[in-house]
Amino acid sequence: MLHVLSLGYFLRDLTVLLLSLAIVIMLLTVEKSVKQNLRVKYFTRVFNLLIGAFVLVVVAEFIGVLLRTSVLYGNETYVIVRSILLTIGALLLFLSSVMLYLPFARGQYIIVPIATEPSQEIAYGAYWGSSEKAEQLFVELTKHRHLPGIAVTRDPPEVFRSRLGLKIVPVLWVSKVKHDEAVDPTRLPYLLENLKTFLESTNLDKVILIDCVEYLLLENKPESVLKFIASLRDLATLNRGILLVSIEREALDEKTFNMLVSELKPIEELEKMLSKG
Repeated sequence: MLHVLSLGYFLRDLTVLLLSLAIVIMLLTVEKSVKQNLRVKYFTRVFNLLIGAFVLVVVAEFIGVLLRTSVLYGNETYVIVRSILLTIGALLLFLSSVMLYLPFARGQYIIVPIATEPSQEIAYGAYWGSSEKAEQLFVELTKHRHLPGIAVTRDPPEVFRSRLGLKIVPVLWVSKVKHDEAVDPTRLPYLLENLKTFLESTNLDKVILIDCVEYLLLENKPESVLKFIASLRDLATLNRGILLVSIEREALDEKTFNMLVSELKPIEELEKMLSKG
């Protein structure tokens, strides 16, 4: 029967073991995609060293947990083995860190941000139109002109992408459904922060579709939604973005409709610019 002989030390070692194990699982989960993106064998070796370092820590802490119990308590051989494993793990971690930065320090590699020249045919900013027109332009810009895009919609991601014939465009699903991919419609600051990150992430032309304004208005004060749209418009203008807002006129009262479109340009202007290109 297993007896814990030192509860404080046992809990400490168990916590480190679980944290180390979680890191290993996370690294193994992303290993394939990381290596595909790194491509260079040198950096994949660095990643392997990182995994090896934490695997050794997991083994060492597992021994450490057993040393706090009647299973291995007082066993000097395992105390020495644990110390050696921790030392090697620390050295591998240090080595992987040095190897990661060494090529950059030598000038063998440089980090170059992805960027393209600004479009000469499109005026950045925010445009409004019917749901049909906004979605058509979103597909045109993301699928045919290959602009990075993101959609804020009432449809679940797979439903939205299937309906528009898209495959990988990111979707922010606005819904009160308790789901990992759903965002509550009242969390306008959260939505704004995510879209701001998207707009500022790369120096490329990019597009955002919002096709749930009516729903946002149901769940928030009109002034809050107007502030949200106005902030997005400004961010899009400053960060080479095109904001497409679908608005069905008959779904809104005249005051709310006029308030919204005062912050946006008619989508027909964007259509004309694209047709000239």
